[in-house]
Amino acid sequence: MTAVITLDTTDLRAVLINLLSREWRVPPESIDCDRPLTEYGLDSITALTISGELEELLNTELPSTLLWDCPTINAIAERLGGNGPGGKQGSAS
Repeated sequence: MTAVITLDTTDLRAVLINLLSREWRVPPESIDCDRPLTEYGLDSITALTISGELEELLNTELPSTLLWDCPTINAIAERLGGNGPGGKQGSAS
C-alpha cells in the first residue's frame, strides 16, 4: 500500500497555481488565490483534470466536486492541507 502524501497549505497553493496556470495558459503570477476559479473560466473538464492530477500527486481519492465545493485556491489548500472541514488533520486515521 502506498502512503498518502500530505502537503501543507503553502505547498498546495503552489501546486494548484502551477496546475491551473498550465491548464489555462496564463502566467502563475496572474492567478489570485482568493479569486473564484469560475472567474478564470473553470469548467467541468478542467475541474476533473485538476482533481485527477491532485489525486495522483497526493495519492488519495478526492471528491469529483472538490473545485466546486472549494471555489478558490486558498479554500482548496485549506481543505486539503488539514486546516478546514474534511482536511487531513481533521480526519480520523
